[in-house]
Amino acid sequence: MNDTRTKNTIRNIKAGLINQIVSILLPFINRTAVLWILGAEFTGIASLFSSILNVLNIAELGFHTAIVYSLYKPMAEKDNQKICELVSLYKKIYSIVGTIVFAGGLIILPFITYFIDGSYPNTINIYIVYLLYLINSGISYFLFSYKESLLIADQRNDISTNIRTVINILRYVLQLICLIVTKSFYLYLIVSIIGTIMTNISIQIATKKRYPFYKNVKTSRKLPKELKKQVEGLMIGKICDTLRNSFDSVIISTLFGLTATAVYGNYYYIYSALYAVMLIICNSMSASVGNSIIKKTEEENYENMLVFSQLFSVILGVCTVCLLCVYQPFMSAWAGEDLMLSDFNMILFCIYFYAINLNNIRNQYISGTGLWWKLKISYVIEAVGNLVLNIVLGMWLGISGIILATIITILLFNYFQRNKVLFNNYFKNQSIGKFYKQQFYYFILTLISALICYFICSNLELNKYVLILVNGAISAIVTLIIYLVGIRFTSIYQKTCEFVNMIIANILKKKNLNKI
Repeated sequence: MNDTRTKNTIRNIKAGLINQIVSILLPFINRTAVLWILGAEFTGIASLFSSILNVLNIAELGFHTAIVYSLYKPMAEKDNQKICELVSLYKKIYSIVGTIVFAGGLIILPFITYFIDGSYPNTINIYIVYLLYLINSGISYFLFSYKESLLIADQRNDISTNIRTVINILRYVLQLICLIVTKSFYLYLIVSIIGTIMTNISIQIATKKRYPFYKNVKTSRKLPKELKKQVEGLMIGKICDTLRNSFDSVIISTLFGLTATAVYGNYYYIYSALYAVMLIICNSMSASVGNSIIKKTEEENYENMLVFSQLFSVILGVCTVCLLCVYQPFMSAWAGEDLMLSDFNMILFCIYFYAINLNNIRNQYISGTGLWWKLKISYVIEAVGNLVLNIVLGMWLGISGIILATIITILLFNYFQRNKVLFNNYFKNQSIGKFYKQQFYYFILTLISALICYFICSNLELNKYVLILVNGAISAIVTLIIYLVGIRFTSIYQKTCEFVNMIIANILKKKNLNKI
């Protein structure tokens, strides 16, 4: 594996993890403040409106991912003219997308109360609150967010990530102060809009300094043929992901009201915060994987994927078991007994977390090879299946049915179907059976760890705050030991150790250079 790619991956992971700590801890404090100061209905509003606007952002259609994919080659070849053409096209596309998002948001405005079953807080104007969410969601399209594609394709998304970290700290602290002092939900949202504007301006300054050659050039209004094909595939995939992730809250609000949405939203918030950490680890290597696919053989990339999958599975196993044993004590301490899901629904959330993360490493190779168009059928089936199952199982089983519907569609149409497409179109000469055996083995290790840890933690009687720490420690230690013993018997264990040693060597080398 190329040394520069390894360094960039490490740098991106470090920046991403620091940002995610900030993006988990401070919003959690703010969400807690909203819950305790303003009430559960306000957190329900936040979950509902965020979900609605995620649906509207389907208009982005995956252009960002397609442009970044198209930039890998010109970035590697230092073809500045091609880079300028692609990013200028991206800018033009985003101005159109922003207009569509705002127009769609305004069309929905008169009907916003129909998405809420029952009452909503009478201390606010629900339409003004929705407009503030809409502005915050759509304003980036008209500023400089398109320029971040330069950093990502250049394997330097750590720069934009660090910018977000600094501005988010200022934003969340100021939001908390405004909430405590004024108790104004309006001001709370306005500060968020200011933070979004400052982030985009800062990214513009950083990219202008790093890429002085970039200038806006005239481009054709039509997408290049190959890029158009990729965008069409990504468009279908984006619709699929949005239906899976965003419609849950909309359906819950419509069927069960804002309080139920708030309860689900609290669990989903913890799930998504941990999921975001997992994504950072994977997405930080996306440009490196894209670069490796261009320069290395199919067999070398397959071996790398198996190594990455093994390392990621250790992290996933630990996080899943910790989530299983800490979820309920944490929710009890944070939101209170009245705002908790059943243990069964909590376990479903943990299965949901494990299932969706099974796809993360593989997704880097789908993105790196640009196979989105080949996945169009599975995208459509997953989208339709998830929506239909959400409604049917939601009406039949309540929130349990909605979570279960998502798990079913993730496993059938995301995991198995997309694996098949990747191996049929890129890893043609490699064994998908070996990959599945490896994945199943890691699942067994996780299941054994989960059963042991859940049995131990369920029989502990401690203060609920102490219980969170003890359960977390037991889960992490036991699962890590089981995994470290278990993976020693795999065929790629030695290669995984070599890769870990290379990462450690790069980190130590950087520290030593800093001391000189």
